[in-house]
Amino acid sequence: MPVYGSPAQESFGRFNAGVRFLGWRILLTIALFAQLAYFADSQIRAVAGVVVLPQGPVTRIPSPNRHWTLIFECPDSSKERTLWVEDNGSHARKLVKEYERSLAIAWAPDSKTFFVEDAYGSNGSDSYVIDPASLETKDLSVIVANNDAEAKQLLKAGHSYVRAKRWLNSHELIVVLSGHFDDPPPRGLPSSYTVQYRVDLNGGARKIASRSVETP
Repeated sequence: MPVYGSPAQESFGRFNAGVRFLGWRILLTIALFAQLAYFADSQIRAVAGVVVLPQGPVTRIPSPNRHWTLIFECPDSSKERTLWVEDNGSHARKLVKEYERSLAIAWAPDSKTFFVEDAYGSNGSDSYVIDPASLETKDLSVIVANNDAEAKQLLKAGHSYVRAKRWLNSHELIVVLSGHFDDPPPRGLPSSYTVQYRVDLNGGARKIASRSVETP
């Protein structure tokens, strides 16, 4: 039996220290890989509110009822970004669309639709409501224009942004139309504008606020 301070005891002590050091290195490596996996494939757990993208190479946005998951892929910021919708039961995946710039997305409370604001360029953005099952798409600018003759002229401005802001319930949402004219505006219209609408997916839209200044 080795005595305290003997070469055998010292060798055993060095072995234990080496094992402890190696164990810490393994734990740190595991933690690092877990963090990398989290950022590489982020899961958006908050189902209420608007998710602004991109947030990383892959972002998953589950529907409130967890039946669907939107998957936004942006592996390279210089390339097109791809939005998919996946049925969590069958794991079948469908392509929604490819995009060039940033998006803002929010599920309706009943999970039957979601909206996408497509900031397609520095001079404009469009917003749509999409059915995840059929991919049927409703252009919110069309609904607004069909209910407000002035909006038809505002949508022709050099800078025109149609932004879906938030859901009020499963079939109504707030939409903001803002922008400015590069040239003198048509008679009776302001050069810059921000108009807020309450939009019903059944085809109605009601103006609830208007300002002669452009705000996001």
